[in-house]
Amino acid sequence: MFGVKKGIDLKGGTMIVLKTHAPPDEVKRIASKIFGTPDVEAMKSSSGAVIVQVPKYLKADVVYELAERVGGKVESVQTIGPALGREFWKSVEEALPLALAGVAVVVFAIFRKKLLSLTVMAALGLDLADALGLMSWTGVPLTLASFAGLLMIIGYAVDSNILLSMYTVKRRRVKDIDEAIADTFKTGVTMVATTTAAACALFLMSMSEAMFEIASVVVFGLIADVLNTWVFNAWVIKNKVVRR
Repeated sequence: MFGVKKGIDLKGGTMIVLKTHAPPDEVKRIASKIFGTPDVEAMKSSSGAVIVQVPKYLKADVVYELAERVGGKVESVQTIGPALGREFWKSVEEALPLALAGVAVVVFAIFRKKLLSLTVMAALGLDLADALGLMSWTGVPLTLASFAGLLMIIGYAVDSNILLSMYTVKRRRVKDIDEAIADTFKTGVTMVATTTAAACALFLMSMSEAMFEIASVVVFGLIADVLNTWVFNAWVIKNKVVRR
């Protein structure tokens, strides 16, 4: 999906969290030799530990051999079977379209204007695409935790788009559309700024990899939402909806 790598919980395999001073590249090289596969990923976590992911089941002795070779200790080991990983991925594939369909029904029911509703949904789709692109660029994997962040983006993003559409089209109090957009912009950006500040605090302070992934995805989506709502959606409303 958009070049985003699946995490262990969506494809199956073993995830090892190591407390070590060895750099991830060295851990990856040693792990590939011990585990007998080049398909090994190693990355630094927000807590400073090294996370090693291997798409197969590993016995305890090889896990502890890796810890010994890199001069560290095992903090945790998580194993997900391939069948369970496929079931989780199937749930993700079903949940995202259902969430978008539910939002689309609500948006069309509120506005009852095809172009306006389609613009809101297009902006939401761009938010998700941008967030996935940033996940791919920064190496944040698609896991159950980061998928929860994507679902949160749907809620946050549609809020600002509905706010803009509502107060520039349905309940506009001033005749000048530019003034209406500017007034709504102040409220919308304040909403995004407060949520982004909370997500950034979680991003910086989190000691849990799951919380780190959720915060990362939410920050990515909110950054994208500012552009997609206040540039794309505002332009469509000003030039296509209001002037029709």
